[in-house]
Amino acid sequence: MATPSRTLLSELPADHEFSPPPFDLTREYLDAYVSATRDTSTVYHEAGLAPPLAVAARALGALLAVVELPSGSLHTGQEIEMRAGVPTSAKLTLSGRIAQRSKRAGLIITVLQFDVTVDNETEPALTGRTTVLMPQESRA
Repeated sequence: MATPSRTLLSELPADHEFSPPPFDLTREYLDAYVSATRDTSTVYHEAGLAPPLAVAARALGALLAVVELPSGSLHTGQEIEMRAGVPTSAKLTLSGRIAQRSKRAGLIITVLQFDVTVDNETEPALTGRTTVLMPQESRA
């Protein structure tokens, strides 16, 4: 059975809202993140918290479960603000929207604004913005 295709990010308008399903942080994911980044600090592990960039990477990975980046896409910017610690093994919820979308010189410039909340909290633990440049051509 073929996997259903995801919506191309380049085809979505400004103000489009995203709500991927909740996702978990796992010890395996965090260990893989620390190994990949060669982070030798033990401060997060000792505090029982996830590194902030691991949370952001996991959240954007969850977004990619519902949208697809067209071939030739380039991630050009990332801003995150941690507002609270995120415990390891937390269940996370991502909400986001296309905050800006413009076209210039054959490219689509898209800014995604997103919040990550922990379990049933009402305030986000992490907020962020990511910028992606994509070619204007559509899927054939």
